[in-house]
Amino acid sequence: MRHLVTGLFMAILLTSLVTQAEARSGSVRAQELLFVAPTEMTNENGPLALCHLVETRSAIYVNYWRAMQGYALAANNCDTDMYRPLDAADLKVMQDAGMISADIPSVPKMSVQSLVGGFWGLGVFGVLALLAGLKVLQTQKRRGQRLAMMGNATPGAQAILDAMCHTAKADGYIAPSEVEVIKFAAEEMTGKTFPLAHVKQMATLAKTDLVKNDYKQLIKGRSKMEQLDIMRGVLMVVAADGRMEGKEKTFVGNLAQTMGMDGLTLQNLLADVVADTTRNPSPA
Repeated sequence: MRHLVTGLFMAILLTSLVTQAEARSGSVRAQELLFVAPTEMTNENGPLALCHLVETRSAIYVNYWRAMQGYALAANNCDTDMYRPLDAADLKVMQDAGMISADIPSVPKMSVQSLVGGFWGLGVFGVLALLAGLKVLQTQKRRGQRLAMMGNATPGAQAILDAMCHTAKADGYIAPSEVEVIKFAAEEMTGKTFPLAHVKQMATLAKTDLVKNDYKQLIKGRSKMEQLDIMRGVLMVVAADGRMEGKEKTFVGNLAQTMGMDGLTLQNLLADVVADTTRNPSPA
């Protein structure tokens, strides 16, 4: 009688593999079959294997989470989308019938290798986060070095000089005339003498290819009047070599946008700076 019940159970269970592994929300959540062990069972699709049915979550095609959902039977060594789920009772019947190894635990447990397969994305994200963190720390360190090199400059004066240094570095080449202008401004605001090599090093420590938050940092805590002084210093550097183009133009435009400065104000500031430069060709 037991063999008859077992036979009927197998016949019903193996009639077809009607459940299909799901992919949800653009593959952000997807079901996956992982091979566990061979079985003594077959159906119209051939030999069946015991599989782990797991849910894998991903973002931007990178796996970051894997969770066990249970056992399943599937053809082609689990390399298929069609499967038949197995609960603990089903597994016990098959083990008693000798169709599945008795060594298989009733509660599925994922191997370290399978688990790592689901979490490798966390490693990728971790590395990216680490690199981003190191980049932020490096940027903060360089900013601290620049500010320290400005001597006894007030916070407002530091903001002006920092923006001027970024302007000089914007196109990747720090011109001697730009260094002269920054030196003049630094000495006017601090009353301290700055060697040209010292000023050039300040500009060298500035960042290129700024993003939105970088521009916000340049004017952080500064009033609208102070922002006018910052832009005036920036335009002094731009006017030092008699032209504003390429990355310098982009820098000025992005900074003005961050300040909420209109085009007419910017144009008037530039006209004043050019007029001062014409009257006083050398900042020294």
